[in-house]
Amino acid sequence: MALFGPSKVYVGVDIGTSTSKIVELIDRRKRIELVTYAESNMRNLLVNPPNGSQEAVDRTAEVLKSMIDRAGTVSDLAVAALPSGAVFSTVLMLPHIPESEMENAVRFAARDVIPADIDEMILGWSRVGSEAHMATDIIEKQKPKKREGNTAAEPEEGPVSVFITAAPKDVVARYIAVFEKLQITLLSLEVETFSLARSLLALSSKPTLLVDFGFRTTAFHIIDGGIPRVSHAIDFGGYDIQKSLAETTSISEEEAETIKNKFGLSSEQDASVRLHLESLIKRQLEKAKDLVTLYEKKEGKKISKSILIGGGSNLLGLPEHWSKELDMQTTIGDPWKGLSYPEQVGGVLKKIGPRFGVAVGLALRSFAHVP
Repeated sequence: MALFGPSKVYVGVDIGTSTSKIVELIDRRKRIELVTYAESNMRNLLVNPPNGSQEAVDRTAEVLKSMIDRAGTVSDLAVAALPSGAVFSTVLMLPHIPESEMENAVRFAARDVIPADIDEMILGWSRVGSEAHMATDIIEKQKPKKREGNTAAEPEEGPVSVFITAAPKDVVARYIAVFEKLQITLLSLEVETFSLARSLLALSSKPTLLVDFGFRTTAFHIIDGGIPRVSHAIDFGGYDIQKSLAETTSISEEEAETIKNKFGLSSEQDASVRLHLESLIKRQLEKAKDLVTLYEKKEGKKISKSILIGGGSNLLGLPEHWSKELDMQTTIGDPWKGLSYPEQVGGVLKKIGPRFGVAVGLALRSFAHVP
């Protein structure tokens, strides 16, 4: 830490369903600069430990230590993410009540919607619209504070929208144990949805569909004004597409992955292969359409933009296909936008960017001047 003097340096740690990423950022006062990053093929063992909690904690700490050493990180302050699939989240409508009574009201209402014993969960919540992002501080849980001049934070009367998240205590305990073993201060745990919103969207953004194409799952998020409003995941990802393509064409999964990555949905792809890929992606498209339709009908707002992230978003021709099928502007997410980094690594960062949205958003969380 002494290397950087008084500057602030934070590490974002994303232990994903198939790979894990770390990103270290430093505050240079006039800009936030990328210090280093690393990625590993380690999948998340902490949510459903295959061989018990202790082995999951030990193995995760071992791999993270290797990543930290390889990347050369210097900070001992970290923020980590809980995967969306391990956390229940929803928006509740509550009557307007005094702030002092809100905590008890949220817990009482949550018992009716959380599909688990709430006493075995750690609950986080915030009023929708009272903060740019929900402060999901599970380690040091704090109530969101109203910002000065925010007249929309709390209406005079009428119902109040509250976004709640609930994470299993045993999962949170395993995350805490990993960072204790690494002797790194875990400043907070937050749901990855908020990290993605922070790294990819401006606070004033209109309703946006954010789709995370993972190896095993696809997660859909609707972000409105910088605030996550809807999150949903399906157990279908890049691996399922690779496996189905291999079975259909009678080739190995490795060969199928090569064909998929080389030509994707472009005109250079074999016509039969392209049609098969489109039929598989249709499952993700239909879920996206359903969520968008429900949100637009409920909120009376139009979603006209989507951002694709995750390793699967690099499929050649996917943004164009997605844009055409959903009839909305579609781009690949760039979490490095706005950060300072050496020009010579720009090409590499652009290629891996879609996989690092969560890690970048986590590292950004601790900078006071970053929303």
